[in-house]
Amino acid sequence: MEYNPEFLSQCFLHTLSPQPEPRRAAESKLAELADHPNYALAVLRLVAEPSINEQIRHAAAVNFKNHLRSRWAPSPDSSFTPILDAEKDQIKTLIVTLMLSSTPRIQSQLSESLSLIGKHDFPKSWPTLLPELVSNLRAASQSNDYASINGILGTANSIFKKFRYQYKTNDLLLDLKYCLDNFSAPLLEMFLRTAALIDSMVSSGGGSPVTLKPLFESQRLCCRIFFSLNFQELPEFFEDHMKEWMAEFKKYLTNGYPVLESSAEGLGLVDELRAAVCENISLYMEKNEEEFKDYLNDFAQAVWTLLGNVSQSSSRDSLAVTAIKFLTTVSTSVHHTLFAVDGVIPQICQSIVIPNVRLRDEDEELFEMNYIEFIRRDMEGSDIDTKRRIACELLKGIATNYKQQVISIVSVQIQNLLTSYAANPAAHWKDKDCAIYLVVSLSTKKAGGTSVSTDLVDVQSFFASVIVPELQSQDANAFPMLKAGALKFFTMFRNQIPKPLVLQLFPESEENQYIMKSIMRVLGVAEITPEIAGPCIAGLTSILAEVCKNPKNPIFNHYLFESVAVLVRRACERDISLIPSFETSLFPRLQEILGNDVTEFLPYAFQLLAQLVELNRPPISDTYMEIFKLLLSPDSWNRNSNVPALVRLLQAFLEKAPEKVTQEGRLAQVLGIFNRLVSAPSTDEQGFYVLNTVIENLDYGAIAPYVGHIWNALFSRLQIKRTVKFIKSLSIFMSLFVVKHGSANLVDSMNSVQAGIFLVILEQFLIPNLKLITGRIEVKLVSVASIRLICESPALLDAGAVRHWGKMLDSIVTLLSRTEEDRVGDEPEMPDIAENAGYTVSFVNLYNAGKKEEDPLKDIKDPKEFLATSLAKLSALSPARFPQIINENLDPANQAVLLQICSTYNCPIV
Repeated sequence: MEYNPEFLSQCFLHTLSPQPEPRRAAESKLAELADHPNYALAVLRLVAEPSINEQIRHAAAVNFKNHLRSRWAPSPDSSFTPILDAEKDQIKTLIVTLMLSSTPRIQSQLSESLSLIGKHDFPKSWPTLLPELVSNLRAASQSNDYASINGILGTANSIFKKFRYQYKTNDLLLDLKYCLDNFSAPLLEMFLRTAALIDSMVSSGGGSPVTLKPLFESQRLCCRIFFSLNFQELPEFFEDHMKEWMAEFKKYLTNGYPVLESSAEGLGLVDELRAAVCENISLYMEKNEEEFKDYLNDFAQAVWTLLGNVSQSSSRDSLAVTAIKFLTTVSTSVHHTLFAVDGVIPQICQSIVIPNVRLRDEDEELFEMNYIEFIRRDMEGSDIDTKRRIACELLKGIATNYKQQVISIVSVQIQNLLTSYAANPAAHWKDKDCAIYLVVSLSTKKAGGTSVSTDLVDVQSFFASVIVPELQSQDANAFPMLKAGALKFFTMFRNQIPKPLVLQLFPESEENQYIMKSIMRVLGVAEITPEIAGPCIAGLTSILAEVCKNPKNPIFNHYLFESVAVLVRRACERDISLIPSFETSLFPRLQEILGNDVTEFLPYAFQLLAQLVELNRPPISDTYMEIFKLLLSPDSWNRNSNVPALVRLLQAFLEKAPEKVTQEGRLAQVLGIFNRLVSAPSTDEQGFYVLNTVIENLDYGAIAPYVGHIWNALFSRLQIKRTVKFIKSLSIFMSLFVVKHGSANLVDSMNSVQAGIFLVILEQFLIPNLKLITGRIEVKLVSVASIRLICESPALLDAGAVRHWGKMLDSIVTLLSRTEEDRVGDEPEMPDIAENAGYTVSFVNLYNAGKKEEDPLKDIKDPKEFLATSLAKLSALSPARFPQIINENLDPANQAVLLQICSTYNCPIV
């Protein structure tokens, strides 16, 4: 498709409009164009056109980046059309040169775009990238073009990051070796050249912030690349040149740069470089201690001195944390004797630990904005990268070898802090918080259990004198952070505190989400007898009646519905005689939700109703049939947030009452719902769930009058917007059709809509996408259906369809030859609802009311065996055609796999 640059330019201009109408129209048009081939290339060429306004080009660059993010390598269930390989090759040819010649704002976007491509293609599918980057880096270095230098280094930093977090495998190490061989020397050359420029400018006094900033950014990027390339193991090149690297690292930790550090922005840039250096020396301390030991004393002294000069400003937190982490690593190593010198541990406590543990204004602001998140991070220990936590980790590290000294010094500090608080509680409440935090953070877990202990204080005495006064305070809003600290102390040491005292301290709130979550967990594991089930469902529905009046705590309410669902599942599956009493308790509440349109609870109500329908034995009662009528009304489907739950309920009716579906025109209404859902990409998967359930549960005689309409709806959607997710769903539907109603009905019904369309759909969509199917049941279904098609369908056994037959077999073998991990999706687990969640229009799934997957092919245990036996029977009937078809159409690797499968099951093919 040809793209008019002027038209594209106008579209991007309108996306910047403050007026919603032209902006939305332009965004819609661009989204439509994005589905066509060569769209990304056209946008990239627009970005490269210097005659176009930079604001428009920047908007196009952002669009280009986002387009690549969603379409360069879309996930199998994505609704986006992937970029074609030919277009990808042209983009990779152009993007580096264009990035380096662009203005900074556009360069930043193109650098991110290049990194997105590199994440998927580098190095195997883009071998020219690294040589091109190195060549351009050396050219830019000669002209001191630091805009280009930093663009190249930023890109290299992004594509090398994978070496930090991916597991060590042979493939990863081969990629790493390739990068080391090509980039280690240029990196060191660039780092030393820039270091010399900085030294020259600083010593001559000629450096200005404008000239120094890009140089410091370049050094920071070099340090981050150093970290990536050294993360897996110490490379030979870096070991040989360790002296050069370490000399420069030490200089950045010990030297001052007043020209930059006089401004907040400049100080931040220098601190970022120092933090990167600290991460590098920490990495060497952890992984290459023997090779690094000769440099350790100098770096320990440099970091120690640096920490003494770092202020309490939050802007320097990152540097402080990484510096303290380095000292913590040293404290637990064989070089811990650095801390044995007289006065060192007291100085650490006084100058590093106490100042960093004390609450700051920023901490108070964070607590006020989201106290639940603050407490959660503190309780879970996910605040490990805060100065507060890491300072205590340093003390714990030192205590590994100098426990008594640490206990003696910190105990005195705790008493001093409490004395300060007692002298003026209102002014010095942070001292008390600091004391409590030290006790909690320096506690140790007892071996073999979850309880903790401390040698700093007597727990019961400390609880009575320090903690209880906070928890019994009449003013609940006074010093809330101090109360949070007190609650954490109680949580940590709960096993050492008398229960009668605890019960006096904590009257429970009405909607405590943690208690409701605990109830759900208990119901999930307890033995639910009828004697227990009755009071439990009565209590839960009583609570449900109250929250229906004013839903205000979404987390509590979610766990309430999960508790009801798990109780229904575990009690009624065990004893179906309980179903009527459960319905008596639940129906008034569910009818109240539906009748009063309690929007927040509608998806939950539909899921619980689906669960109850599935548990019932036929015939379905009139009460449920009234709900079924409501379900078939088009108005019920207007809210997208309700659609998954409504589909779940509709599936339950189709499975439990198929005879009711075929009466009074209900099937036409059901298929109308399918048509509505499948026409939109956001709900097409839900539409297939409805259609698959119809195909699986109704006789073909009932379906036949509507099959032509079904294919028309699917073919129309395929023409308008074909996505990987849709094609996968279509493949699964066609497979289910085959195993339930036979290959002849599938082929004939498709060809009755359009002559020959079956082979067209097979070749263009089914064959190329079989390999994308995942999930144990789905893979089995699709492979068995495909085997039946090639072994039973006259349309494929016809001499004119030999090529289709061979390609289909090749795709079947590819699907079945994948490893179990690739073919089987992850088992769903009970999700944890975000603590700061609020009510939204999105659907929330009830894990405990989930639909059980049914295998439509229970009689077939192994699809590989089914393939071998089916081909053996077919081969016996026409032995002459097999060798040639297989040789011409199957990949050589697949030929070997097929022969192995047939040999394994003793079903040789001629």
